[in-house]
Amino acid sequence: VRGGHAFSSLAIGLLALVQPKVFSVFMNPLAKREGCEPMDNISNTIIRLYGALILSQSWLVWQTRHVPDPFVRKIFAQGYCMCFTLSSVVLAYQQITSSEWVTYNWTVVAFFTTFAGVYAWFLVTQKLPAFERSDAATI
Repeated sequence: VRGGHAFSSLAIGLLALVQPKVFSVFMNPLAKREGCEPMDNISNTIIRLYGALILSQSWLVWQTRHVPDPFVRKIFAQGYCMCFTLSSVVLAYQQITSSEWVTYNWTVVAFFTTFAGVYAWFLVTQKLPAFERSDAATI
C-alpha cells in the first residue's frame, strides 16, 4: 500500500509541478474561456504548490517504510485519513455551492472519499502490530 501511494504521489506531484494545465480543469474551467488570464495564472500557481506538497509527502511515505515503530506508521495513516476526509468535505462543499464547478469534479470528490475510506477502514479494523514493518513483524 505504501509503495503504491508513494509512487502515485510522486507521479501526480511531478505532473502538477511540470504541467499544471493538466489539473487546471479542476480549478476554474471557465477562466480561460472567459478571458480571465490572471485567474488562470493563479490556478497554475496553486496547482504547482499543491504538487510540491504531494511530491514531498511521497518522499515521507516512501521513507516511512524504513521506520520500525508501528505507532509512528499509524500516525501517518491517521494523518492521511484526516487529510483525505477534510479534502473530500471541502471539495464536495465547493461542488455543491459553486456555479462554476462542473459535474466531472464529482469524480475527484469520489477519489478523495475512497482514499479516506480506505485509510479509515485500515485504522478501524487493524491493530497496532499490523503497522509494523513486514521484516519487524517476523522477529
